[in-house]
Amino acid sequence: MEKICDIVEGLKPIIIMVGLQIILTGVNIFYKLAANCGMSLKVLVAYRFVFASLTVIPLALILERQKRPKLTWRIAFQAFLIALFGGSMAQNLYAESLALTSATFAAAMTNLIPAITFVLAILFRYVLNNNR
Repeated sequence: MEKICDIVEGLKPIIIMVGLQIILTGVNIFYKLAANCGMSLKVLVAYRFVFASLTVIPLALILERQKRPKLTWRIAFQAFLIALFGGSMAQNLYAESLALTSATFAAAMTNLIPAITFVLAILFRYVLNNNR
């Protein structure tokens, strides 16, 4: 019995990863269905952010109560830029691409993001080192 528990313990990351991919597949399918039915994708993304905020903010306030840094104007501006470009723009572009192509194509392109990021990082590192 202990051997089975050790095997299951070792498989936890894989099980979680597969489960997350299944959930993301469901999200892609529901995004595509919503787009085909005529729902505004900007509203869909806004709902997604609202529900995510309503879930995460109470957890952050409870679990990180003692570790919170002071909120300065600089931190607030940086958080705004991260939310604008890192979250909202990326989600809106993804939803638009999902509406214009198939869910399979959009999922395949999402899996290429780490590879493209790596190639861009190498390219920018090369360019920056040669300009010095």
